[in-house]
Amino acid sequence: MRINRLDLNQLGSLDALLSHRNVSRAAQQVHLSQPAMSASLARLRDYFGDPLLVPAGRGFTLSPFAASLAQPVRDLLLQAQALTRRRPEIDLARIERNVTLVGSDYVFEAVLAPLFQRAAREAPGLRFELRSVGGYRPQELDDSEVDLVLSSASTVSPQHPCELLLRDTFSCVAWEGNQAVGRQLTRATFLRLGHVAAQLGQGRIPTLDQLAFDAQGIARRVEIRVPSFTQVARCVVETERIATLHTSLAHRLARVWPLRVLRCPIEIAPLVIALQWHRYQSDDLAIRWVRRTLHEVVLAEGLAPADVLATPTVKVQRSRAGTRPRTR
Repeated sequence: MRINRLDLNQLGSLDALLSHRNVSRAAQQVHLSQPAMSASLARLRDYFGDPLLVPAGRGFTLSPFAASLAQPVRDLLLQAQALTRRRPEIDLARIERNVTLVGSDYVFEAVLAPLFQRAAREAPGLRFELRSVGGYRPQELDDSEVDLVLSSASTVSPQHPCELLLRDTFSCVAWEGNQAVGRQLTRATFLRLGHVAAQLGQGRIPTLDQLAFDAQGIARRVEIRVPSFTQVARCVVETERIATLHTSLAHRLARVWPLRVLRCPIEIAPLVIALQWHRYQSDDLAIRWVRRTLHEVVLAEGLAPADVLATPTVKVQRSRAGTRPRTR
């Protein structure tokens, strides 16, 4: 199909060329040979009357005109992708689809594991991939490389719709046999004992508790850093170390490990988890099912639903279980 004499099949090649600025890598992305991609670049240059890729050192850079095309071309292809995924309101069990989610191991334990269990019964055609929030880049959502991001509400992108999912507080955990901790954890004991702390993305993403400690000028004696929240428990057991965790996760781990859950003597603002998806996927049947089901899981698991939260650029609203989440 052609519009204004442009073969629309060339748009995929153009997007790859503008993204990679390299003929070989662009050819690999769209499954063409390098000569075929070179020929496509020549046709695009002829059509637009612009070099598009300009030699720069050992590689190429985009011409000013090509740079102005990059976002509109990507946007057009993402809209087309979203369109091809739309289906009439049919039985979800008949839909086959890959869904990529981003979240921490805390989010996995809280809501994603129950979600996957329900999907096995209600939406067996959905296949899930979970990526760590530690390695997540916002560009992945912009480019529709991921479908849903579950992260702190303070980190949502103003470019895409979102809704609040759950709220959690913070508590401390200590080994049941820890004689250095009494019935209550005092501030002095908190500062004196060694800590186990989770760090996400090799420390590139500060956890909410760490941000609170930094803001108050509190320096913990961190003796062990681990890459996930669930690994904290094993490093606390049979030691005098303590750790700060989300309250719901702390109680969940205490059912498995010999831990005491204690009130944290340091004030930490509650964590609010938001759910965000690409703006072109609001009407995607599979994404709508995942969103609705996650809200139902929050209630079924006894977690605290998040309150309504609005920002100047994005308005999000908590949905009730069994209803379609609303975004304005």
